[in-house]
Amino acid sequence: MTPPAPDAGSLITTRLRPPRGWRSGHLQTVRSRVVRRRYRLDRLAVRRVVPIDLADGTGDRLLVQVHRPRRSGPHRGLVALVHGLGGSSDSDYVRATAAGLLAAGFPVARVDLRSAGLSAHTTRLMYHAGRTADLRCVLRELSRQPESRSGQSLVGFSLGGAATLKLLGEPDPGSDLDAAVAISPPLDLTVGAEFLSQAAGGLYERFLVRRLRKEALRPGPDGSPMVSPTEAPLVRAARRLPDFDDAVTAPRNGWQDAAEYYRVNSALQYLPHITVPTLLIHSLDDPMIPSSPLTGLDWEYLERTTGLRREITDTGGHVGFHERGRRLPWYVDRTIAFLLQHASVRSPPAPA
Repeated sequence: MTPPAPDAGSLITTRLRPPRGWRSGHLQTVRSRVVRRRYRLDRLAVRRVVPIDLADGTGDRLLVQVHRPRRSGPHRGLVALVHGLGGSSDSDYVRATAAGLLAAGFPVARVDLRSAGLSAHTTRLMYHAGRTADLRCVLRELSRQPESRSGQSLVGFSLGGAATLKLLGEPDPGSDLDAAVAISPPLDLTVGAEFLSQAAGGLYERFLVRRLRKEALRPGPDGSPMVSPTEAPLVRAARRLPDFDDAVTAPRNGWQDAAEYYRVNSALQYLPHITVPTLLIHSLDDPMIPSSPLTGLDWEYLERTTGLRREITDTGGHVGFHERGRRLPWYVDRTIAFLLQHASVRSPPAPA
């Protein structure tokens, strides 16, 4: 018998104290664009770019920025950060998390998925929620890097968080992970697309679709169009997220339409199979991601039988979580605490 869905308020584990005047989910979501922060990662770490060839025969290659902390201390495992839809490794939330992790002694890998950030210059295909094979390639290659000698963890944001959860629930995550964190992930892509089209009068959806159109219509690495002559007018005409996924994502990947893409790749169905210690962070006032898939889960059962744990806040918006008196978003400290609890730590080698 399926237990009754819990009251949303009963799922709250933390009540945030947002900066004065920034309590609403909408304000929390946009605050990083209004109150700009500079995260000088170069002062915290030594950076190098690791090229990762993908295993699908396309010739696509991801460029991943690996940062090794300058500070001495315990050798902590490498943490890979995966951005969300329309984002990149330079998104504020990725840089903020990288800064916090580096200051705590974790090496960091900022991943640019296909068509995003640095990888836009080395890939012809586009990322989507189901491309967990790309994450496997990333984790396998990163496991060969010296920064992974003390282990590996994975942190995903928004759509990157959904892909993280899907990967963890699949038979082969690609690497032995110590822990994972998913921040503001859409658990049900069908429900999420419907919710997004209505949220703020469609404002967030129009913002994301404009970014996707721009990514799709720019020239590829060799200067030729990223989309075919048949796809181009459909991409230009796309106004809603399902329009774009009907035009590009679904047909390119063997799905009949956006509805099938959403159904097959929603993370919700993979949650019962997660064994890696995994923290799911979500705010009930997220204006872009609905809470209904999350509140419909039997959390008592999941937390007893899987590696999944929840951190649900009353406010925080979408990948916002700005709290009074904190320079970094609240989820950064919560992520660090969770990784410290579960990740491997080794002492530095003794001097000769």
